[in-house]
Amino acid sequence: MRTGGMRAAVFGAVLLAAGGLLAQGPYRVVDRAGDFYYGHISYVEDGPAGAVPTVLREGRAEPEAAVVNLPVGPGDTVRTSGERRVEVQFDTGTIVRLDFATVFRVETILARSLSKLDDLSVMSLERGRIYVQYREFDRKEMFQVLTANAAVRMKHNTVAMVAVPADGATETQVKYGRAFVRFGPDDRSLDDRTVLKGQRLVVLADHRSELAAAIDGTDFELWNNEVNARFGELHEGLSALPKPLQRLPRAVHYFAQAYGSRYGEWLWDDVYGYVWRPFIDNGAYPWGWQPYIYGNWAAYGNQPFWIPGEPWGWIPYHLGVWHWSKKIGWVWLPGSMFAPAWVTWDFYFGYACWRPWGLYDWMFGGYDRFGWAGMYGSGFYYADGLWRYGPSGGGEAAPTVVRRDQLRRPDRASYPVPAELKKVIKTVTAAYNRGDARVREEAAEASRHLVFVARRDLGARSIAEKALTWDRVPKAGPPTDGSDGRLRRAVEPQREVSRFLRGLDGPAAAPRTVAEPDVAGNGRGGVRVLPSRAAAPALRFRDWNPDLRVARELGVRIEYGGARNEVRCPELRFSSRDRETGGERAPHLTPRGIAYGPATSLGGDRSLRPYDPSPASAGSASSGGPGGASASSAGSSRGAESRGAGESKGGGEGGKIKK
Repeated sequence: MRTGGMRAAVFGAVLLAAGGLLAQGPYRVVDRAGDFYYGHISYVEDGPAGAVPTVLREGRAEPEAAVVNLPVGPGDTVRTSGERRVEVQFDTGTIVRLDFATVFRVETILARSLSKLDDLSVMSLERGRIYVQYREFDRKEMFQVLTANAAVRMKHNTVAMVAVPADGATETQVKYGRAFVRFGPDDRSLDDRTVLKGQRLVVLADHRSELAAAIDGTDFELWNNEVNARFGELHEGLSALPKPLQRLPRAVHYFAQAYGSRYGEWLWDDVYGYVWRPFIDNGAYPWGWQPYIYGNWAAYGNQPFWIPGEPWGWIPYHLGVWHWSKKIGWVWLPGSMFAPAWVTWDFYFGYACWRPWGLYDWMFGGYDRFGWAGMYGSGFYYADGLWRYGPSGGGEAAPTVVRRDQLRRPDRASYPVPAELKKVIKTVTAAYNRGDARVREEAAEASRHLVFVARRDLGARSIAEKALTWDRVPKAGPPTDGSDGRLRRAVEPQREVSRFLRGLDGPAAAPRTVAEPDVAGNGRGGVRVLPSRAAAPALRFRDWNPDLRVARELGVRIEYGGARNEVRCPELRFSSRDRETGGERAPHLTPRGIAYGPATSLGGDRSLRPYDPSPASAGSASSGGPGGASASSAGSSRGAESRGAGESKGGGEGGKIKK
């Protein structure tokens, strides 16, 4: 056994590796008005195939197997069986590991408070045990775990275990840092307790509490110690980053330092700047390797989401673009815009096909909601007795010059241009315009990168086993519709792919779903289907959300919106999504209703114009949506007004790791 000082050093090192190196700001997500953050399955314990952990999306009837790199977001419920554990890493820097027989749900990730400037990350634990390594994303984040009879809020740089055993109690044990627990039988009898390092607080089913010394050496703790030890080894010898990369989002910065040299290398290219090239053993890849082949597709929201088979794939496939360079092969250009997959889609006689979205797509245009624009990779056309793939979908020659107005119309492309790639595109455009042979040759090789899969195989667990290259796809006969040779598209390909993956256009892909794991912990590895979550209490008042105090005065409820990642007040038809679009005059909740202006204090400025909740004036407010845990209008009368000792959030740390 390690000494207490050594153990503290280990926990500190894990927190440093997990979050302290994430240096810069957030990323934005394609097709979302506000910031949105994901987690992903980062580790699955080996064990029987029948005991695989699962992720159940809100609104879906069937769960998905929890494989590495599967996205986890608001509204998702993660379940483990009695034989396999799982780890979830969030792009905010927090890590959560689930013990056997655990049901854990993500309610919100950095959703805007309705009454203050806080961003709320709310998780709920229905049963089982979790191990949390919490790192505050910024000073506005408030992170808590809700159970049936308690709310556990954690301070920056805290390692804690929260458990809900079969007797209905809530156990909070702090290994590093501190946590604050709110509990009580009703909203008038709430109590707040601070749990320090080395302490364990048990809130019994009858709402009594017991504070004692932590219990060391449990099986779950020993397993986490083992994972932490491996985690530390993985992060030894962190890569030094070139200065341009140090301005990237935290998630990219973390990947670059922690994994960049382990799985690949950073290179300088005269045209593309700093790029990352993975180490690839071509003997292990029948295709010789290229992006978006070794993995599978999943439907997440309204877009196809790529689940990479490479262990390093979460960041390179979702933040930044892949580019084929004749000189150095496939390289990744990191970016600050998150997308489920940076690819361009098409259909070809019963096949769905895609290739990596690249720099030339922005230069020459791509598919938009009105049709194909520009030249690069613009589709299939019929000429000289064969179907071909090339410029403008009609065989015209590539332009000799890229005009500036083409670069000023990012709205005509499928993806907005991340700020850090604008300079790269400008450099590549200049090289193309002066006739650089390398750049022009790379721009003309789009057909080499096409991947074709029969529509019925889009949901296959391993795309590489079903995929075909352009040279292996049957070249169907001439068009029979009297067209000019272009293969017409009635719908946007990406949207059509998402429909098919969700089972809205033909049968759902059977390999993508599994039965829920047995959460009884009986060790048999059997399965039984359970509801997506236990019914939430009609009124939830054990909660650290500052909105509850205002809601209590108004006599209204506060709810969490699950997949919409929002906090909302259904009676006022008002949600955190309304606050995201308000600018300097953002609406916020006050004891008199909804007011407009800066929410500088709890309840806002009472002198501001209050919101009239009548139907005539509620047109712009969000109506919310189904699902989500609810918070009581009768918020804490004592706990919400008097915080536990040492409870001030963030203090003067400014989001930095304490030395």
